[in-house]
Amino acid sequence: MQRYRKTSQSGTEGSNAKKALDIIVAALALSMVVYHVASAYYLIVDPIRHLNIHFGFCLLLVFLVALKKAKGLWPLLLLFILASIVVVVYVHFNCYEMQYRGGFSTTADVIIGTIAIIVAAESTRRAFGTVFVILTGLSFVYLLTGSHLPGIFVTSQFSYYQVISRVCASMEGLYGEILGISANYIFLFILFGSVLQTSGATRFFMQIGRIFSRGLAGGGALAAVVTSCLMGMVTGSIGANVATTGSFTIPLMKRMGYKPEQAGAIEAAASTGGQIMPPVMGAAAFLISGFLGISYLKVMLVALVPALLYFFCVGLYVQLQAAKMGLTSPREQVSIRELLLSSPLFIVPLTLLIVLLAQGHSLAYSMSPALGSVIILPLIRKETRPSLREWVHGFTEGAIRGAGIGVSCALIGVLVGALEMGGLVVKLPAAIQWLSHGYLWVGIGYTAIIAIILGLGMPTTAVYILTAVLAGPGLIRMGLPPLTAHLFAFYFGVMGSLTPPVAIAALVASQMAGTTYLRCAVECAKVGIGGFIVPFFFVSVPILLLQYQEPIGAVVGIIACIVTIVTLQAGITGYYLLSLSSAERATFFVAALTLLASVITSDHSIFAAGMSIFALAVIWQWRKRRKLGSRPEGVLAI
Repeated sequence: MQRYRKTSQSGTEGSNAKKALDIIVAALALSMVVYHVASAYYLIVDPIRHLNIHFGFCLLLVFLVALKKAKGLWPLLLLFILASIVVVVYVHFNCYEMQYRGGFSTTADVIIGTIAIIVAAESTRRAFGTVFVILTGLSFVYLLTGSHLPGIFVTSQFSYYQVISRVCASMEGLYGEILGISANYIFLFILFGSVLQTSGATRFFMQIGRIFSRGLAGGGALAAVVTSCLMGMVTGSIGANVATTGSFTIPLMKRMGYKPEQAGAIEAAASTGGQIMPPVMGAAAFLISGFLGISYLKVMLVALVPALLYFFCVGLYVQLQAAKMGLTSPREQVSIRELLLSSPLFIVPLTLLIVLLAQGHSLAYSMSPALGSVIILPLIRKETRPSLREWVHGFTEGAIRGAGIGVSCALIGVLVGALEMGGLVVKLPAAIQWLSHGYLWVGIGYTAIIAIILGLGMPTTAVYILTAVLAGPGLIRMGLPPLTAHLFAFYFGVMGSLTPPVAIAALVASQMAGTTYLRCAVECAKVGIGGFIVPFFFVSVPILLLQYQEPIGAVVGIIACIVTIVTLQAGITGYYLLSLSSAERATFFVAALTLLASVITSDHSIFAAGMSIFALAVIWQWRKRRKLGSRPEGVLAI
């Protein structure tokens, strides 16, 4: 009895501590939201202090959330929380003197700078894993030992004081432009996506998905693709999108008859594609706009056609697999009344955001009315009215996700500052240009490999920034337009989420589908194969990015791109009009490779050869189907 009482008392104390932490996290998250929304309209503090306050909020939220999950490391986490507070308070009260001195120059400054980098690294590790932290550590080793290296990688001799001062205080450092992008753009956008989910917009996404997929063999799975696309373009997080939409799309696809690994892969590929789909593209639309100094609307428009090609590829896999397995889609009812009533929850906020941005207002200014509409519109109807607890949860989750991105942006600034200090920002693009001997396509290949490797273990925003900084300038020097170069780097960074051996999207989806990670990851690469070839399309076919191209080349290029996707997915799934034999499958693959070569080389004779092989494969299938005297339903032959 005494032991029971002790156990009961201990459990009660643990529960009380958890509740207290939940309240603290929610209060801190709501304070962060109020501060950032208010700072969009009022100059509360100067820019450096604004970044410092944002950094402080992010650190505390990440460590407090970790503290909620911790079992035996809470003293260490409390130490990190205390260190974070010390850093933020010190910088807040000494920023003017530090600016006057030229950065972190005194012994106290260097100690604080070191602590700032440590807490940024640890919080990033807890938010996104170790890959990014290891890269930052290697960059420090390079700066401190680079003077002893041979060849082009040799650096000047730097003292530890110089390194800390530069990577903390420069425009490319911790308190630099990248943390500013997080504070002024990304956080508000992540918050917008999270609150939009709370408002019930997911119901609208589901209804739209059902409308798009009615009457098709893979209708249920296509509904999942459309829903994940719509959700993914506003959540800013691939993992969050898989977890949110996958909870109902994956079981639906499994009930239809898709294998568990196929259901998980379709959801993962669709959720990943949400990051490249305008009008928002995760947070990348604003990052690309900021990096290149072009309008957000231009980024949104030029990214539309490549994104549609990607989803065409995913949808084709879904449909061909459904026809191959003889699946039938459940006839789910679509309530037009519910669709019309729930549509303003999504359409009004997004339209308001885009219109204000198109008028030239900043994202921070435009986001506040959009957020306001997200809060007000659901209150009109009782059926869509969230409870106070749900609102608090939505704002808290948005702030936590934004905090994770924020600490990673701080560490990205440290890494980029270190790379810039060591000259790698200049040396690596030059090395890529040298290794490729000036051949654009070889340089593009190196860039794709770098982006995929980085994308294996880092968030999309981090991969895009690093690839754009390290490889983008080399591609631009070799003649690629800046926007094309940045979109190319961005696409392959996103595709890292589908690429084994890490494939974070597949990792989350496999757990929800009840299958092994490796099977799901391999299937992901098949479903999302379009993401690996579409970037090569828009490099060779400028019309896909709404850039000028002579008419014949544009028409031939568009046809070649579409038919390449069709033949590739036919070969991957083993189905076109009927199931493919090994020889037929090989013929479709040869047609795909020939047409891809025609896109890259812009050679019309290779295009003619590829189309001839495709025609031969189609005739082969058609004659085979005619002999069988049947035509499978639900497949649209192309």
